[in-house]
Amino acid sequence: MIKDKNYYESILPQFDCKFSMSVRNKYFNLIKSGQKDIELRAFDGKRRQMKVGDKFLLYDAENTDNYIICKILNLHVAPDFETLFSKLDIKRTGFETIKELEDVVFKFITKEEFAKNSVVGIEIEVVK
Repeated sequence: MIKDKNYYESILPQFDCKFSMSVRNKYFNLIKSGQKDIELRAFDGKRRQMKVGDKFLLYDAENTDNYIICKILNLHVAPDFETLFSKLDIKRTGFETIKELEDVVFKFITKEEFAKNSVVGIEIEVVK
């Protein structure tokens, strides 16, 4: 298993990628299979630099040897999850309800961090 994030930085140019992100194994597999096409994040500094058309390396946080290349199709920015899901189908994110989503998301980032940055639904397609 690859532990060194510098590895990813060194392979990004090979795939014409601008950045990398990790996701938990369950969500990685859902994206890879095409069952999930929207990744949710705080709209922080890194995400504010993303543009439609950018490619990025997405890797499995639990098995970093597994990675795919994704292309950004759209960025859906909203002040909170409720607003975001008034425009998008939550099932495209791999979750069934906002409660289920928040139970998972807030293990990794605080509600305050999301409130400070707003949220983004990164609409993606797997290209490799």
